[in-house]
Amino acid sequence: MERSLESTPPETALAHSSPASAAARTPVWGVALALSLLVLLGFALRAHDISAAGFAEDEINKLEAARTYGRGDISPNAEHPMLMKTLIFVSLEASRAWNAWAGAAERQISEEAAVRFPNVLFGALTVVPLYLLAAAFFDTRTGLLGALLWAFGVNAITYNRIAKEDTLLVFCMLFAFYFYLRAKQTSGYEPRAKRKFYFASAVSFGLMLASKYFPHYFGLNMLYHHLVAQRERAPGEPRGRTPAVFYPLVLLTFFVANPAVLLPETWRYLTAYSSEGLLTHHGYLMGETLYPNQMSSTPFGTPVYFYLLFLAIKTPLPLLSALVAGLVACTRRRRRPGEAFLLLMFVLWIVPYSLAGAKWLRYAHSLLPFVYMLAAVGIIRVLRLGVRRVEWDGAFSPLRIARALVFLWLVALPAWHALEAAPHYATYTNALGAGRAGYYFPHDEFYDDGLREAILYVAGSAPERAVIVHETPGVARYYLRKFNRTDLDSRVLSDPAFRLDDAPRPAYIILQRGRTYFENRDKMREARARGRKVYEGFVGGLSAVEVYELK
Repeated sequence: MERSLESTPPETALAHSSPASAAARTPVWGVALALSLLVLLGFALRAHDISAAGFAEDEINKLEAARTYGRGDISPNAEHPMLMKTLIFVSLEASRAWNAWAGAAERQISEEAAVRFPNVLFGALTVVPLYLLAAAFFDTRTGLLGALLWAFGVNAITYNRIAKEDTLLVFCMLFAFYFYLRAKQTSGYEPRAKRKFYFASAVSFGLMLASKYFPHYFGLNMLYHHLVAQRERAPGEPRGRTPAVFYPLVLLTFFVANPAVLLPETWRYLTAYSSEGLLTHHGYLMGETLYPNQMSSTPFGTPVYFYLLFLAIKTPLPLLSALVAGLVACTRRRRRPGEAFLLLMFVLWIVPYSLAGAKWLRYAHSLLPFVYMLAAVGIIRVLRLGVRRVEWDGAFSPLRIARALVFLWLVALPAWHALEAAPHYATYTNALGAGRAGYYFPHDEFYDDGLREAILYVAGSAPERAVIVHETPGVARYYLRKFNRTDLDSRVLSDPAFRLDDAPRPAYIILQRGRTYFENRDKMREARARGRKVYEGFVGGLSAVEVYELK
């Protein structure tokens, strides 16, 4: 009979830590009901006013790629795999069918909403694999708590509301980790069940790679299971190694979900992209300093404390304290499988990503599941310590009081912060940020929010054939067409061939602090010095975009 590496399962340990804390295991229907509720609430938060922000430049690239899919061309936007763009194509087609049926303008689904819908949906559904993984490593309570933190997590919500690949990456990655873990936890005497888990993990890893070209998560999983055994084999038990077909199945799933990778033009594009040959501008404004932000700058690009600062000022303080408690608890119990997994994933994310020259806050989306699971472990640990300290004094229902206080402080308060930040979740900053939202990470916090309204202002104010200058050719092209102003002469500020002196008048210069680059910062100063500010757009009370007129 198999024996776990832990002599006392975590849930049993919690149940026996005190008579007051003894409780039966949560029934399956109760877990299913809780997860369903979390999915619905998480979806509501993510879908709320989803069209409040206009398209960002990256999202326009996804929209245009999805449109070409409808014409049978799968080659555009080749630096990213196809899975998310395929889902966007399906969402766009469904929204068109709905709009044709709905008729009334107030019932129409905007293209912004249709493009973002797949991530909204899968972002909400991520509570399921996160729960399964945490519960498999720890217990039902930890799993449900981690899922709850994800559902209401302001940072998770933020990056589930934009059309970037990180949401699907995380969803598939967590399932891949979970199924592989279950395969390792299953006895060698159950080969059929073991193979099913391995095959499910292989398919999940293939879909993960078809979501984003980040294969290192596959390697981290293999490294972890090479270092940490999940259970002791019984005498004579078959070893149950990873089946040889596992790896071909990963590749087969990847190719089926991402056939564009087989095209020669994709490889030519990827070669040019990875060598930074396609970069037209450089730099990331952080505070008042403009830093290089490309991989070739490693390790001297954006500061190494970039992601640590993000965690410090963009995480609700109660959740941040739970994260610290979880890191301490896992470090003290690092020989246990679950604690070792969270420590390995956290450290081997934060260190290499911090050293990399290119950094974006959306990359931290793949760190957030481990942040929330660590925080859940920290909360459970604090509760257990509290029970041990108060059980002897005979206080009235101390465990219930402690649980209520912990829930209010560590769960309800962060959820309230998320509600307060809606619909511009990315601008949330805690007290450590001293109210300086939009200062340290303006590009990621605004993500072209407010740009649509600035273009609308120019479209309504500029005379025929005037010049509109910006840093977002895709967004400008889309909204000028939508606002029936294709007559305007669209120019890119950072284009080396563009000079303010040579631009026909009148010229309307759209400036975004988050799009300050080495190639345009002098031109931005010149526009502010010589032009007249005619428009300023605010997002969540913060200045996000300005328009200057040159006559």
